[in-house]
Amino acid sequence: MPTALIAGCLGMAACSHAVVVRPAPSYDAFAFEAPLPAAAAVFVNADQLLREVHVVPHPSGDGEHCIGSRYPVDARDALEVSVLGTVERLVRQVEPISTPLDAEAMEARGLDAVIVIRVDTFNIGLASGALLTFQAGVELTLSVSAFTRDGLELREVIFGNGIEHRSSVFCDTGADVLGHAVEAAIEDAMTDLGELIANSPALRDSLRGSS
Repeated sequence: MPTALIAGCLGMAACSHAVVVRPAPSYDAFAFEAPLPAAAAVFVNADQLLREVHVVPHPSGDGEHCIGSRYPVDARDALEVSVLGTVERLVRQVEPISTPLDAEAMEARGLDAVIVIRVDTFNIGLASGALLTFQAGVELTLSVSAFTRDGLELREVIFGNGIEHRSSVFCDTGADVLGHAVEAAIEDAMTDLGELIANSPALRDSLRGSS
């Protein structure tokens, strides 16, 4: 690679660095009782987790490292796998579905519940500052609904936050920082998701009555 191009990717040129986001299910959710006695379908709508992030100067005003670089983020699969991995620990049987099911379809497939997770907001940013430091911040909100044969038993909003920072001369380090921040936000939200589902009295009572 020509020296001039290397210098550009280290500094001001509009280079693109893909962000890898790994699944981050939570194993910290505290359940007061045994796993829910149910066969549950899980639908995840994560369309908002597709984003291109542009690095900006740190609010302190120090440094313009890698300004102009672009960081494509696609965390849709990571969230879906994280949701399934979290719920599988808390529900007897879990089946992923590509579209939500109504009560008739749920009963026809022998399911006791349908859990729907939708991304409401996805705020993500990356700043570069003095000493070649990258800082990423992520805020995530998810709406959670759970239906049984008795109807809607659970509807809540959960939150996840992630912050990551690292110093490096290379602009692709920004992609690593972003990836880890998104993973932290997902795991944070998954802990709330697990505790919400496992400890919902209405959901547990409804499923216990149908088992």
